[in-house]
Amino acid sequence: MRWLVLAGCLLAAGVAHADRREASVHVQPVGGRLSLGEAYASAAGAGGFGGLAVRASYATVNLFQYDAQVSVLAGTAAFDQGRFVLSGSSTPIDAPFTLATQAVRLDAGATVRLGVRWIPTVRVAAGVQAVRRASPAVSYQGVVFSGATDTGQASSLSANVIATATAGLDYRVNRRWIVGAAIGGVAAIPGLGEAWRTFDGTVHAAYYWYPRW
Repeated sequence: MRWLVLAGCLLAAGVAHADRREASVHVQPVGGRLSLGEAYASAAGAGGFGGLAVRASYATVNLFQYDAQVSVLAGTAAFDQGRFVLSGSSTPIDAPFTLATQAVRLDAGATVRLGVRWIPTVRVAAGVQAVRRASPAVSYQGVVFSGATDTGQASSLSANVIATATAGLDYRVNRRWIVGAAIGGVAAIPGLGEAWRTFDGTVHAAYYWYPRW
């Protein structure tokens, strides 16, 4: 019984010592698996992506912090089949292709933080992203066709409304610095731009302080 009381006191002390009034800045490389939709493809394509994100946060209570994040991402997806009219021909053909893409994202949400030294985290957020899709690189009869003139498909710009969720674990090195890692996913809201989904992982270093405002 004495041990249970002691454990409860320690847990209560940990909760009381969390994040209220703390602000932070996080820098985190991100990478993972990308699923991309395209109007002239028969099905979604998939590939890898990577990038960098910067997040700022502020907590008004001990349990969670509000935050906003800017991410810059780039990747390439491979598609089994798309329809093209290649340079020098007037007949549409079906062929596999790859598509390079870049995105800039702004999202905002909240992160639940469940500890003091070792800190399990859960973040949910929503936002918008601008996406550039390059002209496809089409493989046909051993030749790669690329560029709008060769493939009949130009590069394009679009926008998505996205939702994201991540779960992770942070470690407080000292009162100012925290390091951590997380895994999660991002999905575009259907009907608003071409399909976009990622499954990603991040590592980060974060600087925490108490603003004097």
